[in-house]
Amino acid sequence: MEQIPLPTPKAPTPEALGEMIITDVLERWPNTADVFHNHAMACVGCAVAPFYTINDAALVYRLPVDDFLAELLAVIQTTRVPNHE
Repeated sequence: MEQIPLPTPKAPTPEALGEMIITDVLERWPNTADVFHNHAMACVGCAVAPFYTINDAALVYRLPVDDFLAELLAVIQTTRVPNHE
């Protein structure tokens, strides 16, 4: 199966982030794992994480979606991206 390259790890919009797959978010921005752990979410390493969106996870854990997205974005926006030039 052909792998599709991931886009560069710049901060997405809240709407785009909500539609992203959990494992994609964790791979691009590993520090977001802390946000999941802070909410006692088992998403990191979960067997269904490759199939669930961030919005799905918030709904399953009964978190306010906008607040959860804001927490993730706060971490993403403070993540330094290495310069590969």
